[in-house]
Formats: sequence, C-alpha cells, structure tokens
Amino acid sequence: MAARREWTEWHLTPRGWEMGSTRHGDQGNVWVGEPEDRVLSVTYKEQQTASQPEPTKGTEESWRTKEVGAPIAELLREHGDCPQRLK
Repeated sequence: MAARREWTEWHLTPRGWEMGSTRHGDQGNVWVGEPEDRVLSVTYKEQQTASQPEPTKGTEESWRTKEVGAPIAELLREHGDCPQRLK
C-alpha cells in the first residue's frame, strides 16, 4: 500500500466550523478561499503507510487572528473543537 496523506482545513467563524481546502484520495489538493470572518484555522490530518495497520490522526492549528478581543474562546465553547473528520 502506498502512503496515504489526507487532510482538511477547518475554519472557526461566528457561524461555527466551516470546511476549507482539502486533500482526499486521488483528488489531489482542492483549494478553497478562507472565510473573511474566521478567527481560527485548524488542519485535521490522517496519514498511513504500508507498515501501519491504522492511520495516524491529529490536528494542528494553522492560523489564528491577531485581532485584539476576538471571541475565540467563546466560539470554541459554543461550537466545540475542530471536527475530527476529513469531510
């Protein structure tokens, strides 16, 4: 089995988490513009090699607003953490 590296970028907005750019299967990268009102962006990743029976999964913060007083903590309480899925 070839290495599998898939990811989805998620953006936290006042409306909740919105899906952004992705890389799934044989589709390659699909680039999507970020919402203008995002306050946080997180990338969810799944990686697997031939020697791994199960994929390695995780998240990584990729962007955070520098706007003073941005309601990041409040939005996380309201909408929860980044979705732990590719789609």
